[in-house]
Amino acid sequence: MRDPNPDCPRRADDARMHLYFDRSGPQRKLRWYVRLSRKGRRIGIAEQYGTPEFDAAFEAAVKALGGTVQMRRLEFERHDGQPERRYLHADVSHRGQLRYYVQLRDKLPKIRIRGEYGSEAFNREVEKAIVEQISLYGNETDYVRAQKQRSAPRKIITTPPVEGTLRWYWVLYKASDHWLGCEQLGLRGFSESTRTQRTGLIESLLEENGEKPFSLLTRDVVRTEMKLRTPTQAGNLLSALRAMIRWMIDAGHLKEEDDPTVGLKSGKSRASRESGGWVPWTDEDMAKFRQRWPLGTMARLMFDILHYTFLRVGDAAQFGPKHLQPMVRQTVVQIATEKSQGRTTVTVPVHPDFAASLRAARAAGILGEETFTGKIVKGKTLPIGKKSWAKKFKTYAILAGVNQPKKNCHGVRKARAEVAAYAECTEAQMMAMFGWTDPKMPAHYIAKARREKLGITGMQRIVAYDQSTGSDLLSLTNGLGTGMENKVVTIPPNRSNFLKKAE
Repeated sequence: MRDPNPDCPRRADDARMHLYFDRSGPQRKLRWYVRLSRKGRRIGIAEQYGTPEFDAAFEAAVKALGGTVQMRRLEFERHDGQPERRYLHADVSHRGQLRYYVQLRDKLPKIRIRGEYGSEAFNREVEKAIVEQISLYGNETDYVRAQKQRSAPRKIITTPPVEGTLRWYWVLYKASDHWLGCEQLGLRGFSESTRTQRTGLIESLLEENGEKPFSLLTRDVVRTEMKLRTPTQAGNLLSALRAMIRWMIDAGHLKEEDDPTVGLKSGKSRASRESGGWVPWTDEDMAKFRQRWPLGTMARLMFDILHYTFLRVGDAAQFGPKHLQPMVRQTVVQIATEKSQGRTTVTVPVHPDFAASLRAARAAGILGEETFTGKIVKGKTLPIGKKSWAKKFKTYAILAGVNQPKKNCHGVRKARAEVAAYAECTEAQMMAMFGWTDPKMPAHYIAKARREKLGITGMQRIVAYDQSTGSDLLSLTNGLGTGMENKVVTIPPNRSNFLKKAE
């Protein structure tokens, strides 16, 4: 990358790697040098910059240090007219060349497409590249998405909204206490992630209904919009609309009998029960991840934070030294959860394996001062947002071979909740460890573990019973064929069924 300093003596088109400069002494004399690594040996260049002698000295210095002459990867402009095909992108090089490439997700490798755009050879090359990317970094849901076109960009309306329209109420709602929160009125407001989600949901209605009077947003219109979405998306849209309408009723903009969402139901709950939500990680998944990412790596530290602290992704992204507190002669993890807006505090002792992971990360120099994990910039670990944190962890999981759909950060937390239930932790203990405030959550895991245990122990009793009575049944069946046909024998119902099947 080029030096951002406007006084940089380096030419803008000079992309050579391992070439550096500094200024020393009171005269601030310019010095050029070559260095392959941050802490490695460096060789100075005395020749004048921009001359053939300087270039020759640079190449000789790189060779003397055991390296090869390489060019930096420049950041190219993204082309405005992106292809409609999913996973196919275009950019413009520093020489103005339009290039096409396939990339499944950001920060994954790119596959250059060199055929003529729109030709059959181009399309075949794109198909081959997409299949290759999905086989390495994707899952079966990516094959479905690859057949769809990229969504058209949403139109941004800059004109002031007309009073009484849906967009007018939407603008007022976003500035209300219901949206932002008010401690005096006891209104919590919405978190940043909830605001982002509901903004996308409501604004999807504004394209066709935003400039119409709100009275035209009838129950039939809402029902039609819900049918165009998946059950989960329809349920989220209904929740977002009901929250906005609740504000309108409280503010006197709408009467309760005019609520267009009354009587509407979504299939979100049923879809969630059938799909099971986020998929818990298996022991095999965790073994794959540990094998790919050993102790002392950022990926392993992120996994261990999820695995040994049971935190949600928002809390895991902010987890740092301030959350390790001494208590009763031991160190504990203590953090006020983001979901409860700081009202619920999780306190769990530091697991011995987690302590070993922290020591390995400290020895590797990747442990951050503010947050333990994040983005490493110039040798320092800087905090990142929870979405970036989750995306980074998902990339590490894909590279480790854990790339099933719906298997992400929360899947590790669910797996540990299952372990706690099998370890016969009580509801109160699980609520304290996982930061839950509703006893329904631990009850769900405990009931599932108890049901499976009962099935196992029940089968063990049946096996023991069959083994204890097997010899009697054998002698009885043998006797039926050796002169006992005319004798009356009383057989219990469960044994008689068994004998009928044997016949």
